[in-house]
Amino acid sequence: MSKRATVIACLLVLLLIAGLALLRQSGANREYSSDQFLMDTLVSIKVYGNDRETLKTAVAVAYAEMHRIAELADGFAQPGTAAYQSSDVCRINALAGKKPVQVDGDTLAMLVLAKKYYQLSEGAFDVTVGPLMDLWGFGGKNPHLPAPDQIKAALKSVGCQDLVLNEQDRTVLLRKEGMKLDLGAVAKGYATEKALQALKKRGIEKALIDAGGNIRVLGQNVHNSAWRIGVKDPRKSNEIVAVLALEDTSAVTSADYYRGFEAGGKRYHHILDPRTGYPAAHNMTVTAVTQDAGQADILSTVFFVLAPEKALQLAEKLAGVELLLVTADGLIRHSTSLRGRLEVQPGAAYRYDQSR
Repeated sequence: MSKRATVIACLLVLLLIAGLALLRQSGANREYSSDQFLMDTLVSIKVYGNDRETLKTAVAVAYAEMHRIAELADGFAQPGTAAYQSSDVCRINALAGKKPVQVDGDTLAMLVLAKKYYQLSEGAFDVTVGPLMDLWGFGGKNPHLPAPDQIKAALKSVGCQDLVLNEQDRTVLLRKEGMKLDLGAVAKGYATEKALQALKKRGIEKALIDAGGNIRVLGQNVHNSAWRIGVKDPRKSNEIVAVLALEDTSAVTSADYYRGFEAGGKRYHHILDPRTGYPAAHNMTVTAVTQDAGQADILSTVFFVLAPEKALQLAEKLAGVELLLVTADGLIRHSTSLRGRLEVQPGAAYRYDQSR
């Protein structure tokens, strides 16, 4: 073979190798996405890989996990229906003050987490808030402002100290009749994390789950850099106040704009302080960042209910926990560990406390 022919042959081999590498890369960047209305919100799952059928199957398994957790935690199923029989929460509530109920392992895991953060938050987070949520009507279509004496009466049926968990027998008991679980601040994040772990088991390495303010990302994005997640302006839905850089972690937002109503010229939202019975009033929006979406979901509520300084102090104490918040008077604050991974865009409506 001539020298020229040898050179040409080598170039062709190099081009072939480069072409195969590009094909592999483009295959690995293939996106499959799906949306479902689940747990009272739109859930979107995006995954990336080199085989559409593998991606499609992985997403189906992830949604199945979310549906399973949703059924266990459903507190609104009607008696006599299949949904009611599938709901651990309904069965626990029906037997409040009577006897323990044996539950699924994931239900127990959610309640163990709930009791942990009830204690850490000194009662600011409480999954026995059901009687108050019912009183305010936030579980239905017509929320309203209750009378003070009604709130006072409902508070007597609220208190995680009367939630009894037996991990060995896997049973749950509400000690008092009239008590009622509400896992609205736990189940969505827990289900999101279960879905993410299901994707990992199917070999997915890049994914994003958006469950109505509950964000969980797997690995880096398709460009092999951090995912950039916007934090919505609490007063302008088409604008953002900050951008978070996330890798293999979760960011969950609790805010006063999701569900609410006006009465007497004042707006009331659905995030109640279980210690007072009234909507928490310290913050407009709070975003908790942790690796586990279930933990982030709980902590976003904890931090929203707490006064800003107490929330920031607690975030600094907890390993792997970061916090961004906008206070009721328009001050943007965050934990020190977020510095460098956060772009704040305060605009004219907010002030940015850069001391942290």
